[in-house]
Amino acid sequence: MPFTPRNTPLPGLAKKTVTTESGIKVHHVKLKDGIVGEAVNGSEILINKDVEKDSKLYRRAIAHESLHAREMAQGKIYYNEHFVRDNGKEYPRKNGKIKYNGKWHHEGSHAFPWEKRAVKAEKKA
Repeated sequence: MPFTPRNTPLPGLAKKTVTTESGIKVHHVKLKDGIVGEAVNGSEILINKDVEKDSKLYRRAIAHESLHAREMAQGKIYYNEHFVRDNGKEYPRKNGKIKYNGKWHHEGSHAFPWEKRAVKAEKKA
């Protein structure tokens, strides 16, 4: 999905974009209520600007979304508005849900294998 920065930082103010040690750009933006982070592509992630940068939640979100970004860069996962592809298998996606093993689950559900891997990465943060 294309990414357009939502805000540009003003000189002298806190950065809205930083880069992780692994080279992934982290954009601090306003996200929908309840959304902490989102992987945009293989080199960029979004983190809710309201998450404290020195918090455990922030570190976990960076680890979680960075794993998704790395897997996108490797071609292991891909998504668009119609489906999610994980390891070559496509799962239908619509209205904020993804069909997995015959059931529709909300996006971000820990039932999905890609989310299980990302949650495991969080625990190392």
